[in-house]
Amino acid sequence: MSVDFNREVDRRSTSDVKWRPEGLKGYLPIEVSENEIPMWIADMDFACPECIVRAIKERADKEIFGYCSYKQEYYDALTWWFDKRFGMKIHTDLVSMMPTVVSAINVAIRAFSNPGDKVIIQQPVYDPFAELIKKTGRVMVNNGLICNDGLYEMDFPLLEEQAADPDAKIMILCSPHNPVGRVWTKEELARVGEICKKNNVLVIADEIHSDLVYAGYVHTPFALASDAPHLLCTSLGKTFNVAGLRLANIFSSSAELKKQYDQEIDAYSYSASNTFGLEMVQAAYSPEGEAWLEELLVYLQGNVEVVSEWCQKHNVGFTAPQGTFLCWLDLGSAGLTDEEIIKKIIMGKEVICVPGPWFGKGGEGHLRLNIGCTRKTLVEALDRIASVLNN
Repeated sequence: MSVDFNREVDRRSTSDVKWRPEGLKGYLPIEVSENEIPMWIADMDFACPECIVRAIKERADKEIFGYCSYKQEYYDALTWWFDKRFGMKIHTDLVSMMPTVVSAINVAIRAFSNPGDKVIIQQPVYDPFAELIKKTGRVMVNNGLICNDGLYEMDFPLLEEQAADPDAKIMILCSPHNPVGRVWTKEELARVGEICKKNNVLVIADEIHSDLVYAGYVHTPFALASDAPHLLCTSLGKTFNVAGLRLANIFSSSAELKKQYDQEIDAYSYSASNTFGLEMVQAAYSPEGEAWLEELLVYLQGNVEVVSEWCQKHNVGFTAPQGTFLCWLDLGSAGLTDEEIIKKIIMGKEVICVPGPWFGKGGEGHLRLNIGCTRKTLVEALDRIASVLNN
């Protein structure tokens, strides 16, 4: 297999939010033109693997799209992938389906805590975590990450203190971490599990980026690092650029946990039996899908190297991500304030990235850059940012 990741796919002619100025307005209240370079929302600009496209076309040819259910082939694909990629044995009777990982976390917060209870997160981190906690009437507790010379680490002494609070019921773990790109080691995950198990804190592990890990690093599913009660939230959305097909797989650590979780799913009338999503999973979790992923990782690694060299040239703080297709740039080190980042780069040069403060405390002076794009697009975006830094 040889995939041309330099091929540009026209996304402006579709309803894709990322490349439509009107879609951006709901995210950042700014005016942009079609000269924008969108590097914000976390999906990629690459065409999906041929095996997925082929499977969906074949399903469309059947000419009917009624209610559907999960066949054994679906579970076989799921089992094969997690065993092959991570050495993780899937118990299919402990799998729940949801449309997205965010909706899965939303339901889990409601199922395993009450309004007023505390939920621990690790900022700077994916903003919907804090929003879900707020909107469900829970209290956010920040176990802020510690940055040591660009490498982010967990504050375990603080986590010990926070988890010991009897009002703390849940910890949301981002693994690999968005936006800082850390791939947590098995030892780090085991320590989280030890602390949370001792204090009866449920771990909700968002592992949506688990397949996107670079050479030299290994993603360990939380289930393989700890026997602490947990929900492991996964999806193909990031790996194969299929977020619009809306299907996530949630693994519970016990039958009792799954029963309680599924009761909450039923209470909200969620259904994830997406006709094309089912076909997508079976096609993607295959040797052909894996071969495509391996080529993708090589290309993304090349993009990381381009960013790294550019940052060195322009004195921008940067530590190469261990996983994800997201780069966390410290533009504060280059002398820009958060206001200047928005005004001069996002609005002025129309390089649409996510401002660091969106990720909470610790995000100040930073910018999250989505490198899931062609090399040409990446270089043009960096050139525009450089023109701001040079002035």
